[in-house]
Amino acid sequence: MKFRGKRQSLLEALTIVGSVVAPRSIKPILQNLRLVVDPGGATLLATDLEVAIRYRVELIEVEEGGDVLLPVQRLLGIFREADGEEVTFASDDRALRISCGKGSFKVLAEDPDEFPVVPSFDDEKAFVLDKDPFRLLIRKTTFATAREKTRYAFNGVRFEVEGDTARMVATDGKRMAVKSVGIDNPQDIKAGHIIPTKGLQTFDKVLTDSDEQVRINLEDRQVMIRTGCAEVSSRLVEGSFPRYDAVIPKNTVLSAPFEKQALLSALKQAAILTNDESRSVRLSFSEGKLVLTSRAMDVGEARVELETEIEGEAIDVAFNPDFLVEGIKVMDAERLKISVSGKDTPARIDGEEDFVYVVMPVTLRSG
Repeated sequence: MKFRGKRQSLLEALTIVGSVVAPRSIKPILQNLRLVVDPGGATLLATDLEVAIRYRVELIEVEEGGDVLLPVQRLLGIFREADGEEVTFASDDRALRISCGKGSFKVLAEDPDEFPVVPSFDDEKAFVLDKDPFRLLIRKTTFATAREKTRYAFNGVRFEVEGDTARMVATDGKRMAVKSVGIDNPQDIKAGHIIPTKGLQTFDKVLTDSDEQVRINLEDRQVMIRTGCAEVSSRLVEGSFPRYDAVIPKNTVLSAPFEKQALLSALKQAAILTNDESRSVRLSFSEGKLVLTSRAMDVGEARVELETEIEGEAIDVAFNPDFLVEGIKVMDAERLKISVSGKDTPARIDGEEDFVYVVMPVTLRSG
């Protein structure tokens, strides 16, 4: 194996591929990537057995192709710290010699035949989505998935395709984000699968400005996408997902409009004087205004007032301010509306077309 490439393009590829590799694994071989070089360029392959990636990189020159297994983190360290614009690779038995700028490195390699098989994309079973709507679906839902790895279905996003609509729904049991986009679906494909958060985040990373569309292949146990330079597969999450339409409040006792940035600012101000034990902000809706208050032992108190037009009865309700801020920040709208259904039932936030965010209140503290 002997070839030359651009350091920056290889670093970008390594960074994306390396994000799939688990920092710690019970199978040490999974901390490597497989580098396959042919006359047309290089393919980088990695997997953690749940998410797998093939990433294609153009090279300056290929004198001799080859196949080698290399440690991801060592390679990333070399490419980040090297000072040259071009990189030269040459294999030497079970090692790869890398020269870049003033540095020269010898990286020990492993047998590529020991590496798990990385799936290939099946174009016959694929359908197409425009890149921008697909990216919107991912970015407006993945933030609301559960952080704990034991939540199973809540550790992923439900992806639905039906008719001319594609939809993603995410929840951690305390809040829920629902985003829909219109699609062309001439094959009338129907789907309803739960995709892990890591898989969707990897999908997002491989999308580039040059990709106008993304090809998607949904099967019983995995989902795959193909872009101009990458193929990514992700195992699907097993388990049942809650009926999102039953969670979204239909009847509310109060609604109030706000300027997005003004509401975000007020929430952030009130959140300053909270702590981990008292992570809540009280929202007191009354005629013509919203008053946000917070109080935490050994921290202090905050009070912020916003003018608004209240429709409905006055009510006090408390929320985790982080949940409100995270949902509002992803909304592409200058104005939004909060609708409250009760002190112990979900509230909803609307503003962006085909997007709704639902948040559960927290128990109101006395006083």
